[in-house]
Amino acid sequence: MPFHVIVGGQRGDEGKGRFVDLIAPDYTVVARGNGGANAGHTVAPESMNPIALHQIPSGIVHPHILNIIGNGVFVDPIKLTNEINSLISAGIDVSTKNLVISSSAHLVMPHHLSLDLLRENSQNAQGSTKSGIAFVAGDKYTREGYRMESVYFPKELYAKALELLIDVNSNFQTDLKRTEQELENEVKVWLKATENLKPYIQDTVDLINQRLLNGENILGEGAQAFWLDISHGMYPYVTSSSTTVTGLLDGLGISPKSVSKVSMVIKAIKSHVGGGPFVTEITDEQIAQNIRGEFGQTDSEYGATTKRPRRLGYLDLVEIRKAIQLNGVDELYLTKLDHVPRFGDTFKIATEYILDGKNIVYAPSSANLLSKCTPIYREFTSWKEDISHIRKYSELPHQAREFIEFIEKELGIPIKKIGVGPERNSVIER
Repeated sequence: MPFHVIVGGQRGDEGKGRFVDLIAPDYTVVARGNGGANAGHTVAPESMNPIALHQIPSGIVHPHILNIIGNGVFVDPIKLTNEINSLISAGIDVSTKNLVISSSAHLVMPHHLSLDLLRENSQNAQGSTKSGIAFVAGDKYTREGYRMESVYFPKELYAKALELLIDVNSNFQTDLKRTEQELENEVKVWLKATENLKPYIQDTVDLINQRLLNGENILGEGAQAFWLDISHGMYPYVTSSSTTVTGLLDGLGISPKSVSKVSMVIKAIKSHVGGGPFVTEITDEQIAQNIRGEFGQTDSEYGATTKRPRRLGYLDLVEIRKAIQLNGVDELYLTKLDHVPRFGDTFKIATEYILDGKNIVYAPSSANLLSKCTPIYREFTSWKEDISHIRKYSELPHQAREFIEFIEKELGIPIKKIGVGPERNSVIER
C-alpha cells in the first residue's frame, strides 16, 4: 500500500508545500489530515504567482489529483469557500472531481472565532492565528462539536450556531458587543458557506482506503510541524492537533501498516512564529532581518497565514533528533540552503544542549525545560557563491556539501532533496 507521508520536523514554515507540489504528479491523491485555517502552505506553480493554501491540500494545482480534506482537519467554511473561489479566479480548476471534504471533519463555528478574539484581547493571549482552532478542538474533545455532516440539517445548525454566538457575545465589553441583528447576519453568512461546501462532502475514510486497496500512490501532507504537536511539542506553545505521522494517520483514517515512506522537511534557517522558548534564537535583529528578507518576497520569513515576521535561529539538531525519533523518518528534505550565507562569514549548528549541568542530544517536550537549555554549537565557514541555479550536488561549494554531510552524519538520515531557491524546480535531487 504506497502511502508516502511528508511532515515538518521543526516549528512549521519549513516549506512542505513546495515539496508536495513538486512530487505530486507521481500521485493520484494528496490528503490533509490535521490543522485547519491556521496552517499555511505556499506553492509556486509554473507561469503563476505563488499561491498560499490553508485548508486545501497542495496537490490542487495538478488537474489529475484528488485532494482530500480529512476527518482530522478543522474546517472554517467561510475561509475554505474563499480559498476555493480564489483558486478558481487564478485559473485553477476546483470541483467535486478533485476536492472532497470528510463528513466527519469538525466545523469552525462563529462563536469559536469570537472566543479566540476574547482570549487574544485578554491577559491569557497566546498569539494565535485567531482562527478559533483551540476552541473547536475543545468542543471536539468534550463531544460538543458540530461536524461537516451537520450541514444536512441547516435549520438546527443555524439555531445552535446563533445561540452559541449570542452567548459568547454577552461576554464582550460594551464597545465590542454586537447587536442581535449583526449576529444573525454573521451566522447567515456562515451557514451559506456551509451550504456551498455540501457537494464536496463524503466519507473520505472509505474513499482513501479504497484507493489504497486499488494500489494507488497516495501522498499525505502534514500541516504545521513536530514541535507544535499537542502531545509531543513544546507544550503549552503548541497547536491543538497532532502533527506527527500517527496524528496524520488518525486524521485520515489510515492504518499504520499502509505507510511506505516518511519524509521530513527541515529548514537550514530555523524559524518560529509566536511565543515560547527558542534555544538557538538569533538576538541580533540586524542579522535576523538580513536573513528574513523583505515582506512579500516568495521566500521571505513571514508567516503564510499570520503575516507576522518569524523569529529566526541557528539550525538545531537536538530538536530535529526528537522529531525523527517519534516519526520513523526515512529521508530528509532540506530547504533554504541558499539562505545560509545570510548568517555572515560563519554560521553555527546546535548539536547538543546543556540542561541542569548535563549534556543531552534529544530536546525535552516541555517549554519549561527548553527555557533552561543552553545550546552547544559547532561552527562552520560559509560560502559566498549564488547556488540558486545549481541542480547537481557535486557542483555545490564544498562548504555547502560539508554542511549537508555533517547533518546527515549527526542525524543518521539521508538528505534526498535540497532546496536552493524559491521556485518549484530550485531543488537538487540526490
